[in-house]
Amino acid sequence: MQIYRARTSTMWGWSAIGIGVLVAVLHVASVGFAYAHGGLGLGAAIALFGYAAFLRPHVAAAEDRVEVHNVTQTVVVPFERLESLDTRWTFEAVGDDGSKVGAFAAPAPGAATTRRHERDEKAQLAAGAAAPIEPTRPGDRLGTPSGDAAAMVQRAWDEWRAAQPAPATATGDAPVAAGPAVQRRPDWIGIALMTAGTAAALWGLFS
Repeated sequence: MQIYRARTSTMWGWSAIGIGVLVAVLHVASVGFAYAHGGLGLGAAIALFGYAAFLRPHVAAAEDRVEVHNVTQTVVVPFERLESLDTRWTFEAVGDDGSKVGAFAAPAPGAATTRRHERDEKAQLAAGAAAPIEPTRPGDRLGTPSGDAAAMVQRAWDEWRAAQPAPATATGDAPVAAGPAVQRRPDWIGIALMTAGTAAALWGLFS
């Protein structure tokens, strides 16, 4: 199974954990452990939210499906029910029934990142590189979270399709798949982390 998580998500996640630990340590050092409820609660909340929101969410491409792990929900789309991939706002897997799921871990680039990619392409052209094939939108570009996630899933999807046996006959209608294409289930670990972070923040603020 291949896993994708944006580098910026990893950076923000570990930064939040570091800040949370620093807040707790500095408050304990200032007022003592017995009176450091505020710092301990807020520090724990920052660390828990950072871990739950940035380090756990990811996109995974297995042999026969794509999995989107968001903060409090895990979504599976089997390749046999996958219709297309989209990157307008974030990486999205679109099912054959029109349902879709976006990945919190693979957003499309903002305006600043888009301009940087355009400058890099212009510099490469000025240096004599071959003109790239222009993607349909900035989120398709490699080097962006949505583009890299889409490329990873596309490769796995292409490999799955190539491994499928040829149909026995070229005529006749394909069977209609039953059930929703996008299969959702709660991520109880993510829910527990967000609940614990909220409780820690309330404890720190009101204790």
